[in-house]
Amino acid sequence: MTGDRTSLLRHLGKLASHSAVYGLADVFTTVVNLLLIPLYTTYLGATEYGHLALLMLFSTAAKILFRLGLDAGFFRVHYDMTSDSERRTLAGTVALFAAGASTVLMGLVLVLRGPLTRAFLGAGIPESWIVLAASDVYLGTFAFVPLSLLRIQDRPQLFSALSVVRHTVNITLKVVLVSRGLGISGILWADVAATAAFALVLLPILVKNAAAAFSMPLLRDVLTFALPKVPHGVMLQVLNLADRKILDLFVTRAEVGVYQMGYTFGGGVKFAMSAFEPAWGPFVYARAREEGGASTLARVATYAFAAFAAAALAVAALGPDLLRLMTPRNPAFHAAAPIIPVIALAYLLHGVFLLTSVGIGIARQARYYPMVTGAAAATNVAANFALIPRFGAMGAAWATVLAYAVMAGLGHVFSRRVFPIPFEGSRLLRIAAAAAGAYALSTLVGGAGTAAASARALTLIAFPVLALALGVLRTDESQRLRRIFGARV
Repeated sequence: MTGDRTSLLRHLGKLASHSAVYGLADVFTTVVNLLLIPLYTTYLGATEYGHLALLMLFSTAAKILFRLGLDAGFFRVHYDMTSDSERRTLAGTVALFAAGASTVLMGLVLVLRGPLTRAFLGAGIPESWIVLAASDVYLGTFAFVPLSLLRIQDRPQLFSALSVVRHTVNITLKVVLVSRGLGISGILWADVAATAAFALVLLPILVKNAAAAFSMPLLRDVLTFALPKVPHGVMLQVLNLADRKILDLFVTRAEVGVYQMGYTFGGGVKFAMSAFEPAWGPFVYARAREEGGASTLARVATYAFAAFAAAALAVAALGPDLLRLMTPRNPAFHAAAPIIPVIALAYLLHGVFLLTSVGIGIARQARYYPMVTGAAAATNVAANFALIPRFGAMGAAWATVLAYAVMAGLGHVFSRRVFPIPFEGSRLLRIAAAAAGAYALSTLVGGAGTAAASARALTLIAFPVLALALGVLRTDESQRLRRIFGARV
């Protein structure tokens, strides 16, 4: 038992340290982007934010099609390679195929830029915006293989350092170009320049770890896992972003912009997941087949869910105060405040899917992904059309919650079929109840301003208190905490 506990603690330590390092770049980017919101809202109105929301829809769809799921396929198949020669050939094969396929798709975007602009943004919008957004995605296809190699090789420090440099360049260019009045075009040009520089910096890593070779059998192996991820990715982004397009059918583009602002703040929960996910994949695939590996994954999932719940609680309770603080010159955006807690809940459910669907990846049963996200996307679209005409932006936000609930539930059901993991359901429910209770307490604090925000921040302490009162801790965990705190007294 002591050996098992020591092994678990060692695994947790490695996972936590890697998540912290991977999260460094996201912390940096999130903080700086928040600090830039006053600048953006000075030069961009709600209508421009609406344009950006629809451009994001295009960019995300383009990214899925340009990559063809090759990033996920390469990452998964790499773990089955038994020799360095095979791994180098795999990297070269995927990099060459990705370059060729994305070049063809970029050519199609150039030819169809007019119809694409009208489809995503409407008439009278510059076609150059679609071309620039696609160019950023195209350049990014040259970076995913070396980035995956850094994750596989357990080099989170270099991964994060390069990401920080990339985002620093990007943000600096955005400040310069937006402040000079280039608006959305300036934002898009900054993305293109930063991604181009990033791909060039990563090129030596690719050259060092990839052979100048092409293997059709290896490509077929990658595509067998990768291609089912394409409809999965499309459906996932329908789930994530279709609400903007549907909302655009019923309200003004400015209202879409307000919704996008609320979604941006509510989506802050993604920070916890984006820091965790790059470390979670290698951790899962390396531990899953070990003796007791499934139990280890279940225990770690409980701790991760507690962290996700804490992040969602903080965003839901304090996001509206932060929104008002960051948009002092454009109070039109303050209408987004009620959207933030709802989107925070949606992304907490996304975190549940991330944790409880891992069996699908472990068993290499990728065909289940499009089933899950297809059902969730259908739920999202149907709920948006049902709720938006009556409730507007709040209807779109709740449609997102319903869709992620479907995705989390189905992901767990299919995962359990192919690789059962004994998740600690009772503890997970108690953690969720503690977070809900703490949020309810925060809503009792009315008003705006520093005093009210400080009072709401204090109510977050109720989360760990309620969790302890509900008996979330196991006996061995309680004993360990008593030893730790007893030693410090």
